[in-house]
Amino acid sequence: MKVIRDASEEEMILEFLKGEINSTRFNNELFDALNEFNLDRDIIDNGDIFNSDENKKRFLVMKAFRGYPDRELFNNFPKDVKWKYCELSSSDINNIYYINYDYWNELSNHTGSPIEAVKNIKKGVEIFEVSNKPILDGVKLLDNKPFPPVILLTCNDQKYVIIEGHSRITIYGFKPSILNGTYAYIGYCSREEMNQYDARMI
Repeated sequence: MKVIRDASEEEMILEFLKGEINSTRFNNELFDALNEFNLDRDIIDNGDIFNSDENKKRFLVMKAFRGYPDRELFNNFPKDVKWKYCELSSSDINNIYYINYDYWNELSNHTGSPIEAVKNIKKGVEIFEVSNKPILDGVKLLDNKPFPPVILLTCNDQKYVIIEGHSRITIYGFKPSILNGTYAYIGYCSREEMNQYDARMI
């Protein structure tokens, strides 16, 4: 993993929403949040992180959509996070983990590892009757289309928990070499705050 540059919270939020807006699993909820504030998806598709008014509106959407910064997915999320834009390599797949969520726990045999999840998907295992088809369809695109950056969180540069991009990381698990030259937004926080958010990553 190689740090390219510093990033900002505003940039992370925009990329998070970009990653979710084309997700068949979550985009209806995101569209509901946009409609709540009478916003068009253009504020995501063509967002400008240097536009303070846009940033405020995206923050409100993120809060309604995912509970950012302190509810739902972001319950106990670290308050002091330094964001970096980083380039990934194939070996990073071994240090990236799913959030502590029942679906991903079951799919990965309670390891949190995307590599373990891939083993189950290859066996045809489906968790809670959720189809693996979107992931398998994504695998077919691996060699032809770069995926948007994923969003990770760490306190030690040893374990990284996925904040956004679970399906994409799972797809990379089928062919980790494709991770070379892809990108991620990585949040760096203290050990104490990570312990509150996800003690597995300590």
